[in-house]
Amino acid sequence: MENIYSMLNKNVQKQNERKQPRLSKEEFAKQMKDRREHLYQLAEAQTREVVSSPQKYQQFLDLISRLNYTITNTLLVMAQKPEAVMLKDNAHWRGNKLYINKGEKGIQILEPSGEYQRDDGTFGTNYSPKYVFDASQINTKETLYTAPQMDISNMINGLTFDSSVALQQLDSFDGGKPVFYSPEAKCIYYASGLSPQQLIQGLAREYCYVEFDKQYSNYNREEHQFFVESSAYVLCQKYGVPVDDTRFVNRVANYFSGMETKDIKQELGYIKNLCEDVSERIDRGIYKSQQEKNIQRNDVSR
Repeated sequence: MENIYSMLNKNVQKQNERKQPRLSKEEFAKQMKDRREHLYQLAEAQTREVVSSPQKYQQFLDLISRLNYTITNTLLVMAQKPEAVMLKDNAHWRGNKLYINKGEKGIQILEPSGEYQRDDGTFGTNYSPKYVFDASQINTKETLYTAPQMDISNMINGLTFDSSVALQQLDSFDGGKPVFYSPEAKCIYYASGLSPQQLIQGLAREYCYVEFDKQYSNYNREEHQFFVESSAYVLCQKYGVPVDDTRFVNRVANYFSGMETKDIKQELGYIKNLCEDVSERIDRGIYKSQQEKNIQRNDVSR
């Protein structure tokens, strides 16, 4: 039998080999700075990649619709795991009694970690690298993510809630889009005989034009088509509304041509924000509609 002290010494040696030397405060700060710089460079490179082709751009819009992340973090996720659908850190997965598959590589993003004061007296935000994991990396047979499916009733209630424009049905429609916003009349016109998908898809798009018209004084439908239809696409994807016409993505290279990386990121942020402004109103409308239904059920059951 092996000497007990020999066995103990071997185990101690293995433990010592596995131990990482403790970093000093300065070394740790440098390590974090280097990781941050790497992620900033990765996001910058991915910004150019996103607008390099219609396919990449549409893939990025799909990712925006699934993740509630900043543009920078969405770019980082796309660079590492573009098919991601639901991201949480290890602590949150474990809190739900779900565990990461052995050997899975974490996805690095940047998390706010307090403020700092600049030399001019203004304040900025510090960011620290953080690892998150996708639902596809979790060891479970449980379905963790289900793609949204269009709910006709919810979408009608949400889209028309607190509308700032009128809606009018037209029995005859002389060409053009079967759902169309007129800024002069402050009205969305829609043709008769549309399928629920056509109607809701059209309303989602046109309400994005309405929101753009409210926020910007230089509204021009043709000039701003790419911007608004990008937002409308994200909005539809978020609520599971199929989009038949995605030809707008073919204009991506021309639209972003000559822009600096920071300007591209800013523009992507504006596109995301426009979608979120419409989405917030839709969510309020759906919530209010459900509240009213609950009140009606309670009244009936009394």
